[in-house]
Amino acid sequence: MAGGWWLDQNPPGPSVVAGDVFTESSGTLSSDGALVAWRDPGPPTYSRCAALLNGERGRHSLDVRVGDRACVGTWQHRVGCVEVTAIPDGRRVEVAATVWEQQ
Repeated sequence: MAGGWWLDQNPPGPSVVAGDVFTESSGTLSSDGALVAWRDPGPPTYSRCAALLNGERGRHSLDVRVGDRACVGTWQHRVGCVEVTAIPDGRRVEVAATVWEQQ
């Protein structure tokens, strides 16, 4: 992810500056919405991510390492999850994203 990603597009697409998730510095994942770190050992689900986003104070940035996951709220009020797959240099964080349809 150089810049950021819009997660509401199908498929998710790049954003030049920001987006639903983006990087501002090495090892940091950011969002203009809310990010909540996923701490459970199992895979994220829509219902658990929605509960986390509604029940915990979301952050606008998280320090991340490869393998870290976070629930994210999108601009169109959908629920998603991103997993950090690589941090190749000081300006990029690569992620795999899941965005659920509104339920």
